[in-house]
Amino acid sequence: MKKILFIFFLFLFTFIPALQVSAEEKATDTLVVHYYRYQNDYNGWNFWIWPYAPVNGDGYAYQLAKEGTTFMVDDFGAYSVIKLSETTITPNSTAGIIVRRGEWVEKDISIDRHFFIPATSENGEHHIYLVQNDTRIGTSLNDPNGPDKSHRILSAYFNTAQTIRFNTTKSLTKEDLVLTEDGIPLDFTLSLNGFVGTITLSKNVDLSKTYVLTPTFDGEEKPYTVTFDGIYDSPEFEEAFGYAGDDLGAIVTDNQTAFRLWAPISSSVTLNIYSTGTPASLPGGSNTPIQQIPMTKDVKGTWVATVNENLHGKYYTYSVTNGNATHEVIDPYAKSAGVNGVRGMVVDFSEVNPLEFEYGKRANNITNPTDAIIYELHVRDLTTHSSWNGSEVNRGKYLGLIEEGTTYNGVTTGFDHIKELGVTHVQLLPFFDFGVVDESQVNNPGYKNAFNWGYMPLNFNVLEGSYSANPYDGSIRIREMKQAVTAFTKNNIRLVMDVVYNHTGLSADSNFHLILPGYYHRMTSAGAFSNGSGTGNETASERFMMRKFIVDSVKFWATEYNISGFRFDLMALHDLETMKLVEQELRKIDSTILVYGEPWMGGTSTLPGNLASDKQNLAQIPNVAAFNDDFRDGVRGSVFDGADTGFVQGNANARNIERIKYGIVGGIAYPGLATGNLSYQKIWHTSPSKTINYVSAHDNNTLHDKLRLSTASNQKSSIPFMAEQAGAFVLTSQGIPFIHAGAEMLRSKPKEGGGYDENSYESPDSVNQIRWDLKAKQENLDVFNYYKGLIALRKAHPAFRMTSAGDVSANLEFVYQNQPKLIAYMINNNANGDSWDKILVVHNSSFDEDIVLPGTGKWYLVGAQNKVGTDVIRTFSAGETVSVWQYETKIFFQDADYNPNQGDEPPVKKGCSFGATVIFLNLMSLGALSVYVLRRKH
Repeated sequence: MKKILFIFFLFLFTFIPALQVSAEEKATDTLVVHYYRYQNDYNGWNFWIWPYAPVNGDGYAYQLAKEGTTFMVDDFGAYSVIKLSETTITPNSTAGIIVRRGEWVEKDISIDRHFFIPATSENGEHHIYLVQNDTRIGTSLNDPNGPDKSHRILSAYFNTAQTIRFNTTKSLTKEDLVLTEDGIPLDFTLSLNGFVGTITLSKNVDLSKTYVLTPTFDGEEKPYTVTFDGIYDSPEFEEAFGYAGDDLGAIVTDNQTAFRLWAPISSSVTLNIYSTGTPASLPGGSNTPIQQIPMTKDVKGTWVATVNENLHGKYYTYSVTNGNATHEVIDPYAKSAGVNGVRGMVVDFSEVNPLEFEYGKRANNITNPTDAIIYELHVRDLTTHSSWNGSEVNRGKYLGLIEEGTTYNGVTTGFDHIKELGVTHVQLLPFFDFGVVDESQVNNPGYKNAFNWGYMPLNFNVLEGSYSANPYDGSIRIREMKQAVTAFTKNNIRLVMDVVYNHTGLSADSNFHLILPGYYHRMTSAGAFSNGSGTGNETASERFMMRKFIVDSVKFWATEYNISGFRFDLMALHDLETMKLVEQELRKIDSTILVYGEPWMGGTSTLPGNLASDKQNLAQIPNVAAFNDDFRDGVRGSVFDGADTGFVQGNANARNIERIKYGIVGGIAYPGLATGNLSYQKIWHTSPSKTINYVSAHDNNTLHDKLRLSTASNQKSSIPFMAEQAGAFVLTSQGIPFIHAGAEMLRSKPKEGGGYDENSYESPDSVNQIRWDLKAKQENLDVFNYYKGLIALRKAHPAFRMTSAGDVSANLEFVYQNQPKLIAYMINNNANGDSWDKILVVHNSSFDEDIVLPGTGKWYLVGAQNKVGTDVIRTFSAGETVSVWQYETKIFFQDADYNPNQGDEPPVKKGCSFGATVIFLNLMSLGALSVYVLRRKH
């Protein structure tokens, strides 16, 4: 019997396991994302997922699974099943994920999170698990390192000096809560409304102390450190912590380096000093500090440490502890950094300044803002195309901006092209440290993401490393940029910096937010990041220390690098007082420094409308200029509709003429000028010194591409003349002219596969680069020479550069107003001290128009189709009839003291005009009548 039992059990243990069904490992082809929300409120929530590593790619939205209108829920929560074959995500790679509501209405977790997808998984399915308001990602249902579904406080913050507002995942009573101040229990009253509660104290908050709210859920205590988010704007908070000193960051003085960080609610801060700026994840890097120094809490919420040594060239971070979390962050006031901006670098500028660099030296080319002619350029665009034949090491770099002696088929390229053009200011797209280009890979020919406009700020006071020959050494980029500034100054050109203080590239994981959560950014009433920038967050410029940071930063760039102008991205996100202070402080440094910006936002902001630096309020900001998009759209049509046409395409309707005239007079309340087609139906610039007139910029289609998209086939050959006329509008109008680099040579941004790229912010160099081989084509070269002539004309004649509304109104008059296809005006009275008595400018949009020259005496022609400048082309008498061709701008002057010495040959006109069209009738074999339009030859 025992033998029989033994055999039976041996059979069970030997054969039964083989009969069990086990999960099979297969190549991963499916991703299942599980998501739990405490109140089962899944409506609108979805996942934004993208390839992250080894290659960063575009993201897409994935919806939670439904059966009809009901969300499908498993043992964990709702879920989404994603077939990898239908995505750009592959197995054995890392993906990024954001849980969001709607189209970025809010994020559950504000930081970007990442997870690995293995090459194989059970049944080919890889599962991840997410819980509302928990940053952790689990890989199994009971992952000990995964998120926690147990009840807890979601947020708790002072919203007044005596009240705390909190959100929980489960209803509580007062008996379930304990509130302590530095560990001492406090008495309070409680008001509850579902999962939201308000605690009222019997005294005001003491901002020097720590408050902890501890609820008990199902017998378990879950302490939560109360934040001060709701009272950041209070006078009490500013009084307690508003630090006005000028020594934030790392300051080297002789043989001493002093560090000061503003972190008012942190319980501890440690200074970490490194020998390298390179993290251990990159070759030659290290994550081990050579020294760690506990910092001492000092005045107004600052922490200090001093090292009795000049630490120039060393790298540093701060480890900041808030509540139970400690984060290692780079100093917001860092002046340089190592690769990818992970660690700040201590800088003694006397150790790195080029010998020829001179503090405070700027090109002597401007007295008033209207003297400026701004040229917008990206660092890489100037030199990445093969037709730029400079040094390979400088291609796409800071030093490429200033390399001289480059040509292509006899035409100037690169820096020499800019010098020949004659502009006064070069505005560079962001060249502070932005976080979307991997600086460790940028010199790798196989790296595909080397180009970016740079509008995702990482370190505001640090130069971008990808434009440096060596992004690992923070000293090199400083020396290179100062060499560039010096070369521009030597050639009588000033530099303008495109600044993006309106948002940070990172949100919850930005160094600003990790140092003081919720302070530097505007938050919604739901506790999410306000997203007026359209990029995930917006900064709170109205708060004392954010305002101070912005002002300190522009002062740093203006004094340390001699930057001569600042273009504020999405300026409407900044409050009026901040922009006023920026302008005032920069004028103390140099009264000719330009300040201007975009008077709009990129989304919806929590900033009250009456505080925004936008079109409605621009008049309240003295000496701050703004882009004139009314003028832009009047000249070439709307940027939001590729087919929409402006005056230069032949559309001389009342809307376009009204908008263009607004720009011609420099954005002022000109007598008789209608405003019904202007933004907000009002005059919003108020002064020529505050009006940036332009027709194209890095955003949207280039001027050439817009003209291609909006013209009929029989107009295409005239696009060069339309481009010339657009430039004539910009450069003969009152205000500050602005030119997008390459507009002067018909620059295009063609998409691979056809069409044009209107948003090339991360498109490759092949789309964005300036092609010098195209400049060498006669058609493009003609346009370049025309722009060059316009610039020379404007610089030679101050009548185009009046500085006040009174002067413009007194000296500029519109003429030929009975000819609706023309926009024409005279500038009288030797305006603004001009040597010419009168200037007549006539723009024609349609068929050839005849004009009768006014007054008495001689009129001298200096501008016509394909030719313009300061030299006289031909002399006419008053009363004489002159033809103005289609798409042509004619410019004349009168000067009683002028001694003519010129020929009488008319300018040569090339291309097509629809005026005086010759029509031939050809009877074909079928008796049909065909009409041929022949271009008039000149």
